[in-house]
Amino acid sequence: GYHFGVPQNHGDVTGIFVENDRIFGLESDKIFPYSRSFYGAPYYGFDAPQRVNQSVMAELTDRAVTWLRAPSKQPFFLLFAPVAVHRPITPSDAMRGESGCGPYGDFIQDLDASVGRLLETFDTLGVAENTLVFFTSDNGGDIPAEPERPEGAAIALGLDINGAWRGDKHTIWEGGVRVPFIVRWPGRIAPGATPDTMISIVDIFATVAELVGGAAPADGETAPDSVSFGGVLTGADADTAARMSMVVTNVQGIFALRRGPWKYIEGEFAETWPQEKRNTDFQGQAVRQLYHLEDDPAETHNVLDAHPEVAAALQAELDALRAKP
Repeated sequence: GYHFGVPQNHGDVTGIFVENDRIFGLESDKIFPYSRSFYGAPYYGFDAPQRVNQSVMAELTDRAVTWLRAPSKQPFFLLFAPVAVHRPITPSDAMRGESGCGPYGDFIQDLDASVGRLLETFDTLGVAENTLVFFTSDNGGDIPAEPERPEGAAIALGLDINGAWRGDKHTIWEGGVRVPFIVRWPGRIAPGATPDTMISIVDIFATVAELVGGAAPADGETAPDSVSFGGVLTGADADTAARMSMVVTNVQGIFALRRGPWKYIEGEFAETWPQEKRNTDFQGQAVRQLYHLEDDPAETHNVLDAHPEVAAALQAELDALRAKP
């Protein structure tokens, strides 16, 4: 295997790339702290090539394309983790001003261009029809409270970052946990199909195991929560739900359970969440709530009092899942 990437967030204090398990291009153990990162602390100043935020997307994409083009890369598994559109919002010089939605929109175009280069590489190598591509995110879009941030400017210019969903990254609302999920497999997956099956990113493991003709390990310990949705993708079981329910959480460790049209928010902080922070409102997340997402996708009407039996059943299921060894 081979790894090349950033060790933490985009714009982090390390300032370097990591190749395999080493700092890329490290010359010595000398440290030269300089300037301040986006997050406020000084850069570490390792004696190695320092990342240029505006160029990181191109660098990561170049590395991925070079790796794909190397001999003996079939079959292959590529996990590509772009820094766009994580803060700091730093579009490339080529994209600056091109989107009409400010720097945030320009940075989205850097992501689009990166994905396009990867897909073109599959075409060039003649492996597109035998390559399964997943495009998704680990959380909903981040919408800072300060309207002058690039995200706020993009919203003012018409970009609806999380669509109609309530909340954003870090929250238990659908805007925090419901994300884009696009799959491409020419000849095997019908283009333009939009099944409404509920899936979790953890389900990718079991799905890939099924689609490549294998099976998930039966040891009970490897990805035990992963459920294949392969039949939904290929159309073999398009009307069959891959999973019956799904647990989601937010940054404070507040859990919610999805089952069918229902979403139950338990409203309890994780035991490890500091007591001194529990008096903060967190937009009203830390209370019991029940939503019917088919009737109320924006989670505007808490129907807990109208359907206490549904809330009780979902609480019991959540408790049972939590009690599993």
